Amino acid sequence: MSNLIPDKKQIEASKHILIKSDKESLAQASVLYSYCLSLHKKVSLYAPEIERRFSFLPWIDKRRSNRADSADLEIDSSIEIMDLYDFMQMSDVKINAKMATALYAGLLQRYENFLSDAMDGTIFAVLAQLITLGADHQKCVENIVYSEPLSKIRLKAILYKNLLLKENAKVAHVSFCDEDLHASGASLEDVCEAAREFLHIVHIREVHIVKSDENNKIIKIVKDV
Repeated sequence: MSNLIPDKKQIEASKHILIKSDKESLAQASVLYSYCLSLHKKVSLYAPEIERRFSFLPWIDKRRSNRADSADLEIDSSIEIMDLYDFMQMSDVKINAKMATALYAGLLQRYENFLSDAMDGTIFAVLAQLITLGADHQKCVENIVYSEPLSKIRLKAILYKNLLLKENAKVAHVSFCDEDLHASGASLEDVCEAAREFLHIVHIREVHIVKSDENNKIIKIVKDV
């Protein structure tokens, strides 16, 4: 289990808990926020950045862009989502509907809309349990799977246009430049995310992300596991 999770006794002994989150761990932050509230603690959520698709999560509207200096315990929410679930189970936490929805959202993100090869029977069993506990499957899917900012859609249009298939269509070369990022309003992180989606195209087993304005330098290789 991740050493980012503090001992339960630390949480229970604290009066004011600060949960620190980046935009990749907002689901975990939501779970931890609910958990700390259930212990009747004062809780602050520090998240300088947020992805709009996660704005539906419980308590995200409580986030602040500055730290709460009065907190006597800080928890980093950058925890593997299954490690967090295991922590809740081992600590005999009663998972309510808000926690279940946030955990479900985190699993949906972690396992690439449940299309990841890492999905197994254990994950499906956890998902079934979370739905029984009140997880809002429809809301999670609508916001995480089907909700994309215009910048990502514009970026994907550019990447598909520049897509070249090699080695009997098993290897895809996807090129972009800084001007493409500027024109679309997207980020390098968005490029890598789109590249993973290209692995769902028939025959493609490997995607090479190429920076065309840096002598066609391959900056990342994404492989089918």
